[in-house]
Amino acid sequence: MKLFLYLPTIVFLLALTAFSQVTVTVNNGYGSGKYRGSRPIHVWAEANPPNMVFDRWTGDTDLLIDVNAWHTRISPKRKNITLTATYKSAPAWNPVYQTINGRIYGYHFPANIRGLVFRFHGTGGFATTFFNRLEDRSHADDFVSAGFAVVALDSDDRVNKQWSTVLPPNNVDVNNVQAIINLFISQGLISTTTPIFSTGMSNGGAFSPRVAYVLQFKAAAVYCAQGSAFVNITNIPTIWNVQQFDDHENVGAAGNATALSNSQTLANRGIATQFNVNIPSPVYPQRFARIPGLTLSDSQTIYNSLKNNGFLDRDNYLLQPPNTSGWQNFIPAAYQSKLDEISIHLNVCFTAHQFFSDYNNRVIAFFNDRL
Repeated sequence: MKLFLYLPTIVFLLALTAFSQVTVTVNNGYGSGKYRGSRPIHVWAEANPPNMVFDRWTGDTDLLIDVNAWHTRISPKRKNITLTATYKSAPAWNPVYQTINGRIYGYHFPANIRGLVFRFHGTGGFATTFFNRLEDRSHADDFVSAGFAVVALDSDDRVNKQWSTVLPPNNVDVNNVQAIINLFISQGLISTTTPIFSTGMSNGGAFSPRVAYVLQFKAAAVYCAQGSAFVNITNIPTIWNVQQFDDHENVGAAGNATALSNSQTLANRGIATQFNVNIPSPVYPQRFARIPGLTLSDSQTIYNSLKNNGFLDRDNYLLQPPNTSGWQNFIPAAYQSKLDEISIHLNVCFTAHQFFSDYNNRVIAFFNDRL
């Protein structure tokens, strides 16, 4: 009798358990598998094929947080989900390097440009970072494929390698940016009406809204910084992208809260703004094949060294901040020359203080809206 009374409940629970298991199939990407539990389901596109960049997902895209992002999450509202990563043509290119007032800058102009984007490095950085470092180059490639010219320059301060906070007209970094613009106009690469934008990481993120306001750019993007410059008076649309567990002494949880407050200040003043938080993601076994020179087999070996030595939990999330966990000591000797690139990926996955390409499409869309 008791069994009969409770049988409907048992059947219901079994059905609920079966339905809660989600099967994900990812073509041209990663994240396929069976999922059960409360953690987000992440999917990633494969590394860009030669002369191509990620375009969008197809398939059950109504379940995606962001159909245009190479790394995104699924809202699992049904049991079986199929997704395919698609790509679009993007001609190969390399930057041209020149100097302005004794400082290096690099640039590239695609055909029929729609706008010009300046990129500002973080403390200790260089113009070359934007064109040579993994996540940064992905950022540059996506902007070029979207029809934007890209330019990056060294800060005038080559000791601390930081951007000046001096007010105009005595801010040498702002003056160098203006000089580059004037040079491009004189060379016929842009006109006086070409839309100009700025992006920056960390110290460069703090500088991005500053130079955008002074030179009246169309919009600014801030990465991993508070971006407080002129927030109470600026008329420049600004997008913030922050890491959830940013561990930089000048950012952290308090800095992220200030960044959010700054975005809300703009919104309250009727200025277009957006605030995005990158949340932690698993270290999937194929992640490191995005590093030039590494194969899927290499990536699996690096992943195994992390997994087998206790740096990842059962869902492949990092258990400790990669800047202090000592994972480097367990990477095979054959990959010691790649530690810097591996570190970038781990910091992105953990959401530490690191530039990330996950929201390239959001920044491009935000800039497109200003055209």
